[in-house]
Amino acid sequence: MNTYEACKERLALLLDTPRDLGNYNEATARFQLIDLILTDVLGWDRSNVSVEKHDRGDFTDYECGTPVALLVEAKRGDVGFSLPLGTPSGPTKIQTLTDGNKELLAAIEQAIGYCQERSIPYAAVTNGDQWIFFLGSRIDGVASHRGRCLCYSNLSDLHERFREAWDLFTPEGIKERNLTNLLSKDALPPPPVKLAARLPDYPGFKNRNPIATELQIFGGLFFDDIINDPSLEEDFLKHAYCQSGALSQYALVSKELLQSRYTTFFEGQAGVAASPATTKKGLNPQLTKDAIAASLSRRPILLVGDVGVGKTTFIRNLIKNEAKEELGRSHVIYVDYGTRPAVADDLNAFTSSEIIRQLREDMDLDIYERQFVRGVYNQRLADFSKGIYSDLKKSDESAFRQKEIEFLEKLIDKDEEHLRLSLEHISKGHKRQIVVFLDNVDQRPPQFQEQVFLIATSMAAHWPVSAFVALRPETFALSRTRGAIAAYQPRVFTIEPPRIDLVIRKRLEFALSTLKRSGSLPGMPAGVSLSSRNVERYLEMLIQAFESQTEVIEFIDNMCAGNVREALNYVGWFVGSGHVDSEKILSIMERSGKYSLPLHEFLRAVIHKNGEHYDPTDSPILNIYDLSSNTPAEHFALLVLLDYVERAGQVGGLHGFVERGAVLSYLQTCGFTVEQSLAHLRRAFEHSLLSSPEGLKGEGGDRMRITSAGAYSRKKLAALFAYLDAVVVDTPITEPSRRSAIVDARSIDDRLSRALLFLDYLDSCWERSAHLRDKFDWNSLSTLARTQVAQVQSRLHQT
Repeated sequence: MNTYEACKERLALLLDTPRDLGNYNEATARFQLIDLILTDVLGWDRSNVSVEKHDRGDFTDYECGTPVALLVEAKRGDVGFSLPLGTPSGPTKIQTLTDGNKELLAAIEQAIGYCQERSIPYAAVTNGDQWIFFLGSRIDGVASHRGRCLCYSNLSDLHERFREAWDLFTPEGIKERNLTNLLSKDALPPPPVKLAARLPDYPGFKNRNPIATELQIFGGLFFDDIINDPSLEEDFLKHAYCQSGALSQYALVSKELLQSRYTTFFEGQAGVAASPATTKKGLNPQLTKDAIAASLSRRPILLVGDVGVGKTTFIRNLIKNEAKEELGRSHVIYVDYGTRPAVADDLNAFTSSEIIRQLREDMDLDIYERQFVRGVYNQRLADFSKGIYSDLKKSDESAFRQKEIEFLEKLIDKDEEHLRLSLEHISKGHKRQIVVFLDNVDQRPPQFQEQVFLIATSMAAHWPVSAFVALRPETFALSRTRGAIAAYQPRVFTIEPPRIDLVIRKRLEFALSTLKRSGSLPGMPAGVSLSSRNVERYLEMLIQAFESQTEVIEFIDNMCAGNVREALNYVGWFVGSGHVDSEKILSIMERSGKYSLPLHEFLRAVIHKNGEHYDPTDSPILNIYDLSSNTPAEHFALLVLLDYVERAGQVGGLHGFVERGAVLSYLQTCGFTVEQSLAHLRRAFEHSLLSSPEGLKGEGGDRMRITSAGAYSRKKLAALFAYLDAVVVDTPITEPSRRSAIVDARSIDDRLSRALLFLDYLDSCWERSAHLRDKFDWNSLSTLARTQVAQVQSRLHQT
């Protein structure tokens, strides 16, 4: 089936195939690569592709479509191109590629000649690995060889930009004439230089005062070391664990969207019945029943959840609390792939060695100990004693024992088989089931994740164990596409995120109680002392904030969109940040016992992290107002995009999803080019402002819906003072006079004045974007932003 995911996966498999392009002749290139790219990757039906068609005395290599819509000219592997250094991806002038490359110029002109003679709209020249697509015949007065092209420097480049290629060169993309829309227009001028480029120390490093430095050292201990300390694990799970599945009270998207987090993919696309791991009454009882039955059904149990939703904590709580009685009658093995092994090639060996280590250290079972080995192979030894060396048993017992040892040595040298038989021996001997959890795979690359899934499948099928494996939905989708899990109906339980505000508050309370009880925190560096009272007051202030500061809770809840790990990072970046006046906070806490944490203080610490200035390559927060071209209206493109996806999803979308084609068409009616639209789609998906059913990043899938992060960014974040103050250094200013007026600002008064200048500039851009006025309400957002600035100014005057 030629779905987007299947075709992209076929391309990934082609990347793994070794080839020597320099030795390719035209025929070899065609049959080894080009055939596969056109049919298996770009989805052209073989019955609709003609090869080396003779026409009026000339030969063309490939003609795709009826009538012919795309002509492909195949050349030798050594006929290629190179881009000048610094050339961005996207449309490029054909002359840029052919400059000094006569063979490539001849190939392109030959293809253009075929197209113009027979009115074929599109052409491509390729050596199998490199691809150049262009308009073969034009009616706009521009000579085809003087136009622009879209090129892919190798198949890896094609894979990275596959969403773009899918929309342009598949039969559907060709039919929609997307390539014409992209290449027939003049290239948009690049945006002007940003303020960041004029700052000599950009992005800089924000210095901390001594108290902030002290707090920063211990910020990570609140959330990392304290929950990883084995001596505190049971106490932590008892007092600080939050059940998954509770719906957020602060999300700016509907409850229906939150409840259908996984429904669309598993039931609609994967055709798999997925059950929630928890219900309103607690743990889903079917999960523990399936844990017992899994070894009989010979299939693993999949615990599926997005990155950061708390799969590891769920598993640990399952073992220690929720299923303690059931699993207490079993031998439980927990394999953590969070940091080891370093490469996927070592996965099998690491998994085996980790199981062996836990058997030895946790259960006092050494599978290589003499008596244990003889017990595992008791029947094999009995058969051996009747074999060809049986006569030695009486005549030379020492020689017989030596042969017996050599026989056992060969058996245990088969590492994986020996481990399997050892587990079988333990299970039968102890009359206990063996349950294996494979966890923290989602922090590793997709290939790594899928291999762990295949290990779990093999374990469940051939080993005497019940195997659980935690995966992301997109890894499940990839395995499904490759056929790795198509042979059977897997048992899937979904892990929904817990309430973010409760997770943070409970962890802070647990850290505070631990600190008061012991005077220190786990993982404290040797020789480092701290003022525990300072840390206690800071923790008390944060607990108050996550009990009552609605604006702070709403921000972190929506922007993290269920990612507990990212939410804890947000708090960790705030604690000890150089952008926070920690001395002031502690002084107020000491005087009154209360400090009302304003959102702009918290956001400033999160958005800048350690930098003096906002850096989009390091910050977790996206710059909504960034440009891909020198077009003032584009400042509002992402806001228009998010607004449309949310509105369209509410009106006619299934579970809030909107077709990708509808989104691109709408943006086109707003005056944005394909290039601009794709640029902002890519940014929205990469920063989780939009999501696809499969959880894809890049430019997403065929359908999309808004996330709580997207809704919050459009409705509130875009108007916050701390946000405007940060992203102004990263926003190209298209008006020269305003560009010179918006400069570096350090004091709070100067930053407030600069924020107002920035708003004046955005208002001016909006006034020149009359075609957008019925598409989006910028005036309300601008008014909200000015109110935010006024509130900060008022608060300053009161202190």
